[in-house]
Amino acid sequence: MNWFPSMAKNSTSPLNKAARMLDLVPYLHAHQGIALETLAQNFGVTESEMNADLTTLWMCGLPGYTPLELIDLSFDSGFVTIRNAQTLENPRSLNKEEAIALLLGLDLVRSALSVEREDLITKIDLLSQRLRGLIGLQAHLKAEPAIDGSIRSTITKSIASGTSLDIRYHSLYADRISQRTILPIEWQNDAFHEYVFAYCDQAQSFRTFRLDRIQYANEGVKKLKAEKVSKMIESPARAYRIRIHSHLRAARELFEFEGDDKELHTGIEKEISSFTAEWMRRMIFSAGASVELLSPEAERADIVSSARALLALYEGK
Repeated sequence: MNWFPSMAKNSTSPLNKAARMLDLVPYLHAHQGIALETLAQNFGVTESEMNADLTTLWMCGLPGYTPLELIDLSFDSGFVTIRNAQTLENPRSLNKEEAIALLLGLDLVRSALSVEREDLITKIDLLSQRLRGLIGLQAHLKAEPAIDGSIRSTITKSIASGTSLDIRYHSLYADRISQRTILPIEWQNDAFHEYVFAYCDQAQSFRTFRLDRIQYANEGVKKLKAEKVSKMIESPARAYRIRIHSHLRAARELFEFEGDDKELHTGIEKEISSFTAEWMRRMIFSAGASVELLSPEAERADIVSSARALLALYEGK
């Protein structure tokens, strides 16, 4: 009988190997003289893997690492005994804080699973119940993810299969919620947020969508052909050049460009890329006089014209 069935899956991975050796010490203390063959079966590994584990364990012990501090193992005869391992003879245990962290993590994993994975949901529920029992916790802990896990899962499947999605997206720079059909291409990340780079049918161009602003995502009614979209993927985002006059850190957060604080100084110029002029227009206006758009000249002239029109409205009052 395999007492540790999870160990049988990828039993040679470093993580499983370390966990198995930590379990071996208390198990051997309780089963002195167990046959090597039986021990290997109970841990779901081959005899050669178990022999390698025991050889590694034989070289472990307390600092000093003389024969007096090392774990004493005997397994040459085909039967295993252990001595001088009192510091590890108790099974691994979790304190309350560690168990609560695991419970919250399990709840996040559970919320990200589709309802079709009843097998995994059942296992998570059973494990959570056992953990609550170990620490005497009666209440069910609930973790609320910042991002709906089902949306991330749907987008991941779409990227893998090359299928389009219908999404509802809250655009902050346009200050509106819109319905879009997109063909996700890849995930992108920065230090603060997670994004989906995708072809947008409404814009007839590529866009970057921030994941936490996608309110729902379902399989697209209109099918976008990946072959057609792939021909456009080489179309680069438009480049903009800005000069920062003040509020340097705020500008870096607003335009999300990289750079060390030590590199920032008044008058610094940065290259920024964007697939839409509307985004750059709104960012420049929101930055006030602290950021100046240098190029392209057409967008610069448009912002100047709009700014003058706004000032005229105030002067008219």
